Amino acid sequence: MVPEDSSGGEKTEEPTPKKIRDARMEGQVAFSQEVQTAALLIVGVSAMFVIGPHLYQALLASLQWVLRDAVLLELDQQSFLMQAWSLMTRIGLWVLILMVVVFITALSMGIFQVGLVFTGKPLMPKMSRISPISGFKRIFGMRGLMKFIFSVLKLGIIVSIAWYVIVTHIFGRILMKMDIEEVFADKVWTLFLLALVLACVLVIIAFFDYLYQRWQHSKDIRMTKKEVKDEMKQTDGNPEVKGRIRRLQQEMAQKRMMQEVPKADVVITNPTHVAVALRYDAETMAAPVVVAKGYDDVAQRIKAIAREHDITMVEDVPLARALARAVEVGHPIPGEFYQGVAQVLSHVYRLEGKQQPQQQPQPVG
Repeated sequence: MVPEDSSGGEKTEEPTPKKIRDARMEGQVAFSQEVQTAALLIVGVSAMFVIGPHLYQALLASLQWVLRDAVLLELDQQSFLMQAWSLMTRIGLWVLILMVVVFITALSMGIFQVGLVFTGKPLMPKMSRISPISGFKRIFGMRGLMKFIFSVLKLGIIVSIAWYVIVTHIFGRILMKMDIEEVFADKVWTLFLLALVLACVLVIIAFFDYLYQRWQHSKDIRMTKKEVKDEMKQTDGNPEVKGRIRRLQQEMAQKRMMQEVPKADVVITNPTHVAVALRYDAETMAAPVVVAKGYDDVAQRIKAIAREHDITMVEDVPLARALARAVEVGHPIPGEFYQGVAQVLSHVYRLEGKQQPQQQPQPVG
């Protein structure tokens, strides 16, 4: 089903980069809570596997002191408080390490999914969030139905696995002869195994939920044809954007023009402020073509490239100015310049010892 916007238009167009940026600033990103849950459970179980023995020893020492030493030994108030503080510190240290690991994991998974997004807009109140109609649509709409079905399936899978592990590993061994320490270790291992199995299941669930959230997000931020047209008008009408586009176009055109200078036969100058580069091939051209022209700094760059490639430069102030005013880059010279340009080319060919072309440009008449 194709989504529609508030105006009723179908969202059939892919989102533009601006639309994607605006959606991110609104807090509208592809985010899967299942990925967070799976990652936290895996890291939590792994951390408990490493930290668990240390935490177990701290708890065991605490119980031994409470059940044995604190009863048998005569402790004054200060000694009691010191012992209690020491035990709390040992336990609290490992708990703090576990909390830090969990926090870093949650932060990393958020960055992995959506990157760094700093915005307060999702916290701002919106009428659509408190509207009963919008709330009804969120709960009973297609998205709400999919979320409900997904939650029921996930809960069913988790409860089934948990029940199987509990029945087989806890109730199944309840009559076995074990001392209290063995019972405690066995139950801790069972809980660890249960958490590990659930983590693996949640990874599979998270994978499919992540794909679904990305698909849903790309569907949500699609645009109508009208939105695309309005954005193009807004962007193209921006003076700063238009100015930047013009500058880029001018820079690209000038770069292409400078690449043609080495192909020129002659550069006519005035000599300081104007430079016009001409190219003429009697076999392929009816008249000489202006391959580059410019004033001031551009003229100096043309002359520098000409010197670098040993292209002859001829000073002819009237001709240089007239050509620069009358002829665009890439165009052949008009007939009124044939005689003057022919004299310049003849001079260049004599200097370079080249054979003059049989066909000279003739005035159109």
